[in-house]
Amino acid sequence: MNTDRLIDVLSANLEPVRPGQFGKALILAILAGGGAALVLMLATVGLRPELSTVHLEWTAAKLFFAVIVIGAGAPFLVRSIRPGMEEPTRLAVVVFPFFAAITLALATLLRVHPETWIEMLLGASPISSPRCFLCIVSFGAIPFAALIWVLRKGAPTRLRLSGALAGMVAGGVGAAAYALNCNSDTIPFIAIWYSAAIALCAVIGAQLGPRLLRW
Repeated sequence: MNTDRLIDVLSANLEPVRPGQFGKALILAILAGGGAALVLMLATVGLRPELSTVHLEWTAAKLFFAVIVIGAGAPFLVRSIRPGMEEPTRLAVVVFPFFAAITLALATLLRVHPETWIEMLLGASPISSPRCFLCIVSFGAIPFAALIWVLRKGAPTRLRLSGALAGMVAGGVGAAAYALNCNSDTIPFIAIWYSAAIALCAVIGAQLGPRLLRW
């Protein structure tokens, strides 16, 4: 079979992809993965006591950080799904939520007495930080699987980067779910432990991307 014949065979019966199809699919994956993460959170650690009457401002702050992380990574993830549609990923945009949170955390620490730093950094109890880390990574697993499933329907070419972005967005979804349980209400805690857990999700995604997205 010559080259022209091979091209004709491969291009036969191709169906055009509707504009925005992959973007909508990724949004649905984020929403479905978020719903599953929420169910997992309720089934394992549950809502924070008295969440409906107190702690609302801090819960909103944690949710806001998680949503900003998702918003920073999702547009680049959408563009990475189709060959030829990729744009250079602006690292400054991706890392901005983390940089802003850490900057605000440092400013907060400088305004209080150093004796309070340990509690502000490690949380309300000795297990707060490892619990936060484990829960965010665990709750992000289902959204990550949903995003990978959608990405495999496309044809991403930068597999490691696509995996890292999927991990980052999934980590943001996991952080949003955990925010409804988290009982540590300080900016340094959110900046350090939420960021570290989401970063780990991105690293895991980068490692798994070439394996799971290969085509």
